[in-house]
Amino acid sequence: MRSLIRSEGPLRECLGVFAVVVAAYLLLRGSALFLVGAFNDDGAYVMLGKSLADGTGYHLTYLVGAPVAVKYPPGLPALLAIPWALGGTLAAVRATVGILNPIACGVAAAVIWWIGRRDLALSPGPLAVAALGPFLLDQAIQYYSIPLAEPYFLLGWAAAVPLAATATRIPGAVALGLVLATTALFRSAGLILIPACLAALALRRVPWRVVAAGAAAAIAPLIAWSVVHGRLVAEGPLSSSPDEVSYWSWIPVGPAQLPAYLLHTLWNNGRTYLSELSGALAGPVVVGHVLVLGTLVAAAVGAAWSWRRAPAVALTAAASLAVVLVWPFAQDRLLLPVIPFMGLLAAFAIEKGAKRLPKRLRLAAPLGLAVAALIVGLRQGELRRAAAASFVQGRTPAPRDASVFFALAVNSRHIATLSEWIRTHTTPQDRLLVDFPAGTYLYSGRVTAPASPAEAAYAPSVFRYPGRYLTARILQDSVTIVAIGIRGPLLRDIETVSRACPAVLRRQIPSAEVYRVIRDDACLRSIALR
Repeated sequence: MRSLIRSEGPLRECLGVFAVVVAAYLLLRGSALFLVGAFNDDGAYVMLGKSLADGTGYHLTYLVGAPVAVKYPPGLPALLAIPWALGGTLAAVRATVGILNPIACGVAAAVIWWIGRRDLALSPGPLAVAALGPFLLDQAIQYYSIPLAEPYFLLGWAAAVPLAATATRIPGAVALGLVLATTALFRSAGLILIPACLAALALRRVPWRVVAAGAAAAIAPLIAWSVVHGRLVAEGPLSSSPDEVSYWSWIPVGPAQLPAYLLHTLWNNGRTYLSELSGALAGPVVVGHVLVLGTLVAAAVGAAWSWRRAPAVALTAAASLAVVLVWPFAQDRLLLPVIPFMGLLAAFAIEKGAKRLPKRLRLAAPLGLAVAALIVGLRQGELRRAAAASFVQGRTPAPRDASVFFALAVNSRHIATLSEWIRTHTTPQDRLLVDFPAGTYLYSGRVTAPASPAEAAYAPSVFRYPGRYLTARILQDSVTIVAIGIRGPLLRDIETVSRACPAVLRRQIPSAEVYRVIRDDACLRSIALR
């Protein structure tokens, strides 16, 4: 009875947190304005769900040759296959995502609040600013509202931490293992949560049989998927595009290459995330850097102080941050799920540190948190206004004001405009080289190839030899239309091919980079052999 009474207050607060987060996402998201595929990966997930629903299998049917998907885990495609099977339309999928994603974020926020109140005994103020605040960053709201795996990864992570803190018997460990397996099947980075949570169990000195049961429950589903996926990959076909290889293949494992890769990636990713997160939190560079670095220091102190009390929080946060920092490329959405857990640790350090101050200085902590919350809150409004103004005026915002809202809006406009032209001026037999392959297919029905493939920053680029990438796509994928909106490295390929083989690319729109391909294999092969 006493436990129930102690839980009643935090439980009521969790319901309030859930309601606030869901309402914020429904009111502030811009996903109704964005086309599916404007981020590219969201379109890939949706198309994989469609392929599963119509019985095609785990294939990227929007790409030339319908290759087997190699880098996308199956959790989100399997979830999206349900509205495809029941509703049969893209509108049904969008409606499902529009409902489920805010709920997943709301539940994750509520569980994190519960962890902070019950396991770390935090006061509402520091917890709200440091752990709940990251859910309300504009980047988080926009990313978490489109078909991406991050909301479910965050939900699985939040669910795993209290299970790792309370499991003492085999059923509890099995539940933990299944949650961890499901999380990893939604996002590959979830694999790192498995050793972190099992280590937390071991630190609590639960029987080894319990830890083993948790490990078996976590690993068995992943092995089963690996076997199934391995057979699919063996049967093929596989894409020749550098964009469609496993992320793990981008990481060198040699004794000489791996240390160099880690140093290079840590330095590049660290600088990128510091700059991006600083700009997301505050307008002035100095203020933004102080907020980011201060949070990191507070989180490190909080991890040291809360180690015995909540080892799962510290272990999972540290492990996930390490994975993000050594991932082959930096992208702000990869860091976003880590921030609430770093905020939990920072809140613990702030609260415990404030209690050690002299009484006359103890107001400094709540005042500092209030000022930080005000600065960050105002910054979110600034970013949204800058994005809207830049979009309407047709200009690019200042680098520090760049936001995912603006990027998704511009990309959606490009896909809509291009798809309309494609439906009118091409046939179903045409094959397109475009910036957003999945989105272009969804709104035009034409098979595509990627014009701007994702690449690891440390590895040699596929564009290092001018003209070769474009030539390869024409010769290997039989591309008949080249249509790009991003002023990237493919422009140099277009210029090279146009100079060497003037008749191959025939411009279709005077003011845009849209070309029809007239093949001249002998001339194109001469470029490929340079």
